[in-house]
Amino acid sequence: MKITPRNIWTRMLFSGALLSSLMSGNLLAADKDDAALPLSDVGSWLKEHGVTPHLMATQFWLGNPSAGTSTNEQQSYTMLFAGADFDFEKMGAIPGGSIHFMQLWVPFSSNLDYGNSAGGMLAGDPPPYIPKVAHLLRFSYQQKLFDDRLSLEIGKSNPGQFMGFTNCNVAESCVNTVLNKTAVFGPAPYAGWGASASWHFTPQIESNVGAWRTYHAFPFTNGWERWDDDYDSGSTLWVANLARRVSWQQETWPLTWEILGFYNDLDYDDAYYTVNGTSKVTDTQSAVRSHHGVSGFYLTAKKAIWRRDGGAESNNPNPSAISLHGSVTQTLQSDAYTGISTLADVGLIWQGPWQSRPLDSYGLTFRWGRFTDGEQRYLQEMYNTQGGSGWQVPRNEYQLSIDAAFAVTPELSVKLSGARTWNNTNWQYAYSGVKPENGYTFWLQANVLLDKLLGL
Repeated sequence: MKITPRNIWTRMLFSGALLSSLMSGNLLAADKDDAALPLSDVGSWLKEHGVTPHLMATQFWLGNPSAGTSTNEQQSYTMLFAGADFDFEKMGAIPGGSIHFMQLWVPFSSNLDYGNSAGGMLAGDPPPYIPKVAHLLRFSYQQKLFDDRLSLEIGKSNPGQFMGFTNCNVAESCVNTVLNKTAVFGPAPYAGWGASASWHFTPQIESNVGAWRTYHAFPFTNGWERWDDDYDSGSTLWVANLARRVSWQQETWPLTWEILGFYNDLDYDDAYYTVNGTSKVTDTQSAVRSHHGVSGFYLTAKKAIWRRDGGAESNNPNPSAISLHGSVTQTLQSDAYTGISTLADVGLIWQGPWQSRPLDSYGLTFRWGRFTDGEQRYLQEMYNTQGGSGWQVPRNEYQLSIDAAFAVTPELSVKLSGARTWNNTNWQYAYSGVKPENGYTFWLQANVLLDKLLGL
């Protein structure tokens, strides 16, 4: 099969929750007594000698009861993670040095083309598309210096492991299509060669800069590529940020924010025009106009606005509280790669609404996505040439979602998200004359921390 940018982008995935599950899961199990677990003695010995194993299983289901061109379809994935962190300082070798490794396997999946059915950039993303079973997520060396204020890392990784974090309650409610696809961060399962540096100005404020080898055809990579992939789709991503990250124990009314800029030197086809200024949909004899480089920025913030205790319990790590968050991602090209100009969200998170369940949380999020002029024209003409009529492709999509995250046990967490989309489009799959329906989609995910369950 010939792999073209359009073929790739209509069959993409986002799985940022994979990384967030790893991080949140460790927090859930932090206070558990491991003494009686099967491998607790082995786990203690490994940690004393600088080895921290990671084992996790994730199962998730998606569906589109009423949104898209083919409604009431479902998709499912089973994912297995295995890896470890190796602390060279505890091993008596290199002070501040460590190696990080994580591998993913996807042994079971169904309906890989679900995203084509669900619709546009909001309803149709996230629809994971993982055609390969095995993926290297991370294999890198990290060196910390100057009392851990400076961190240098080189090896295989994903930029999203270091910056571009979402402030939404559940990551699937705020998939950042611009960072993942336009900037070519790549979703969480996909890694490339990279080097990054992080400097902590204060315990709360840090800055990251980095460069990565990214692949436009990332669903068909496995992370073990030497430099380029099999489709010669590699390009170089440069990204930098300034961020403030604060916990409830550091501030009574936490304010977190991030400012990020990116540039990728990829070459890509224009969304609409040929070199003669004609439509590439109807003028198939002329070469398509090409562009070099795509850039943009990402701004996000979250602020606590209400606490049940009024701020009296300043050392409470999980207070019952409501936070307001928002973000905007903007490309700086008039016809940016993948044809999305703006992505924005605003929402509320209610953490620990029940005192007996302080780790549970609920979210309400409104999202807006806007196409470039060229992308809208392309989608409209593709719809018309496929036999469609009587529908004008909208330039703006809107979505309202509700979500929740539950800590069922210290080793088991569940996330779910349901969304209603308006102005759904044919962005995910333009080769159809069927009008995409507005409607509902859902996501359900369960994570099991096998390492904590075993006592590792």
